[in-house]
Amino acid sequence: MLTEETKNLLVNYFEACSHLYGIIPLRSVLKIYNSQNEPITAEDFYDFVENFNFDDKFYGIIGHDEIFEDEEETPITNKTLAADYLLEDFDDYLDMEDSQFRIPYYVPPKEKFLKYTDDFYFEKTLEYIELRAFLRDLPYLSKQRADDIAEDVVGSVAFGEDEIEFGISEAIRMGVDLEDDKVRKEFLRLLLNLDKNVRKHVYCGHTKKELLDMGIY
Repeated sequence: MLTEETKNLLVNYFEACSHLYGIIPLRSVLKIYNSQNEPITAEDFYDFVENFNFDDKFYGIIGHDEIFEDEEETPITNKTLAADYLLEDFDDYLDMEDSQFRIPYYVPPKEKFLKYTDDFYFEKTLEYIELRAFLRDLPYLSKQRADDIAEDVVGSVAFGEDEIEFGISEAIRMGVDLEDDKVRKEFLRLLLNLDKNVRKHVYCGHTKKELLDMGIY
């Protein structure tokens, strides 16, 4: 039997996995958990999952039998933890599954991994800081507004493989004037650098640069 402490910690791992990966097989969640904590048995883990109430969570459990007609019932051991936005449209879910195929999971040390329980957490990379500094220097933006735009742009590029246009449109929507050619070129340069160094669901939590360095992308 699992202790209450272990159950609460498992829930934290569910939260972190949904924010860092978007989707991840339950067996991989168990593997990550056991690599960073006192190992638990697969039997105890899957029993906990089957009896856990996901109703008030922004993620859930899904099997291919819920996606495809005439699919045999998916055993719990083959089911996947998925963020809510991927459970709303099965095409998006399957696209994400295809994008992640054969990419290893980025698994930071436990202390850093659990920071992803916060759905607003992201790494403050040099590329993010440079973009934020550029926005803060725009005379018509307050410091707070510039910071809000920088964080929104990070979120805009974090979920898809190529979300540059989305990042641009979000910046414009939030008040960045890109009519000036010099401003537009510098913003685009900074956005491209940011995009290469943001952890993305499609890359199993890796950045594009990390995949390039590994020879995967």
